[in-house]
Amino acid sequence: MRRVGGMLSGVGLLAYACVVPDVELVHSFPGAGGSAAGVTAAGADGHGGRTAGGNPDAGNPAAEEGGGVPELGGAGATAGAGGAGGVELDGAAPSCAALAKTACRGESCCASPLVPSCSGCTEAMGVTLSAAELRLDKFEVTVGRFRAFVSAYDGPPPPGAGAHPRVEGSGWQAAWDGNIAADANKLENDLELRPCKNLDVRTWTKAPGDAEQKPMNCMSWYEAFAFCAWDGGFLPSEVQWHLAATGGAEARKYPWPGVNLDPDHALYGACGNGVSSICDETSILEVGSKPAGAGKWGQLDLAGSVWEWLLDTTSGSFPAADPCDDCAHLESDGGHRIAGGSWVEDASYLPAAQRLGDASDSTWYNVGIRCARAP
Repeated sequence: MRRVGGMLSGVGLLAYACVVPDVELVHSFPGAGGSAAGVTAAGADGHGGRTAGGNPDAGNPAAEEGGGVPELGGAGATAGAGGAGGVELDGAAPSCAALAKTACRGESCCASPLVPSCSGCTEAMGVTLSAAELRLDKFEVTVGRFRAFVSAYDGPPPPGAGAHPRVEGSGWQAAWDGNIAADANKLENDLELRPCKNLDVRTWTKAPGDAEQKPMNCMSWYEAFAFCAWDGGFLPSEVQWHLAATGGAEARKYPWPGVNLDPDHALYGACGNGVSSICDETSILEVGSKPAGAGKWGQLDLAGSVWEWLLDTTSGSFPAADPCDDCAHLESDGGHRIAGGSWVEDASYLPAAQRLGDASDSTWYNVGIRCARAP
């Protein structure tokens, strides 16, 4: 297994794919084209020091949907596994403290099902997890939840905050302070006034409105990290997200059983990309609007809706080229991974193996966030 990546000029996103041996999968983002620049990992903190080279030939991508497995059968999502925790309705999380317990599809917006350990499947990714049981929020972070964060915001997180409990050295770094607003007023102004990258379609509004249960978009990786740290969680590692999106050992192509993709399972294909010609805020639905697309442990919108920022930088390969234990790519290369596809992309971006990456300070109209938590 190997990673294929290329910097796509015009939009600046790196394309990644989990691929079978000798089959390359590179997808350009809508509107991308032209030459590509390489990305070099600096290597630090004992987390691999790997290097990701740019692909200058990424301008004419294959239109293939990615790897998959035969029809797996079975019913919809189940909450929890093996009696190990089930779904945590965590109204105590700061972002949900003032929200109704039924604010998101009839339940807490901070529901966080357990993603259990997966014996025999993490090794195929080049990473082993000594204790993989972690919770991954059922819903993407909504505008209403992010509004609570903005209201309480008093500056960058303290050093070490928001660390992934399985990944040493993954907490907030003081060197990042300049990449996030100094106070709540500046953060609110940034969210309201700065353009969303590539298409100015944002779910955030200065005052609460009709989009409070829609996924928050147009946020940088630093803002995503700070939100999860404040909310008592952390950004999921690429391996953790992948386990949830593929059903662990079932190695699903999509979060749901089987290999069929249609608009009943995921929100995708807007802006003339196969499903709808509409290309504005009405195309973005409330979180959890596609219950048929639930993953094995109950997470919704792992495919479509908005891409989700991950803990890992764009410096390494996935699956990992060098096997490691309890790790993520933390090398400082100026970019971070996103996964899951969004409301805009065509069907080729929806398989769980697909990845993109971009500069950590980018604020895309179709990128959001989902937090992970300790069990």
